[in-house]
Amino acid sequence: SHPGEMVSQAHALGLKAIALADRNSLAGIVRGHAQAKKLGIAFIPGARLVLREGHEIICLPTDRAAYGRLCKLLTRGNRRAPKGECHLWLDDIASHGEGQIFIFLPPVSDLNAVSEPLAALGAYFPRAVFLGAALLFDGGDARRLARLSRLSKKMSAPLVSVGDCLYHAPERKPLQDVLTCIREKCRIAEAGYRLGANAERHLKGGPEIQRLYTGYEDAVARTLDIAARCRFSLDELAYEYPD
Repeated sequence: SHPGEMVSQAHALGLKAIALADRNSLAGIVRGHAQAKKLGIAFIPGARLVLREGHEIICLPTDRAAYGRLCKLLTRGNRRAPKGECHLWLDDIASHGEGQIFIFLPPVSDLNAVSEPLAALGAYFPRAVFLGAALLFDGGDARRLARLSRLSKKMSAPLVSVGDCLYHAPERKPLQDVLTCIREKCRIAEAGYRLGANAERHLKGGPEIQRLYTGYEDAVARTLDIAARCRFSLDELAYEYPD
């Protein structure tokens, strides 16, 4: 879905804010910001940092200075990589992390794989590192949430619910499958497990989110806390020429 569609759907669902985070990019945030301003919903720009170590971390700047550091971080990753790629490591994040909020997205298979980077980044930026809990709707979410909750307490990284959405409404799932095949250079009939198992990676309203995270209401409440801390708006930016 386009950024404007995501923002419009979030507004229609009654959400108070929406954060959009492209992979190693800020490419879609201007369109998202413009639509959010038009509709009167809070918009949080950010990036999904995909590291060379294999970790994926949502980075949300809380103020203008932090947004500048995020831009410098992405520039560093782009300049050292071939066109179309972005090469970043955890050390890069540590040197640009002041004023950011980080949400670690654990892998499906090995949740403990994030323990070491969680501890490392948490030592640099206390109170700014969270553990993301996205649902897979595969029959194992209750067990997975319980494991994530234990890991969260062990690593002192508060659990926060994450939509991990790819499209604004479920009817976009076939288009997502086509885009996946373009990326993987295969046909639909050959894609197999590379395609999403269901059409659940769409935006959901507050009551539905509360129901899905029954027993983990604090993880949902933290999304509002994070939104309140992210005060940066693209309206703060203007052309500034060097002296």
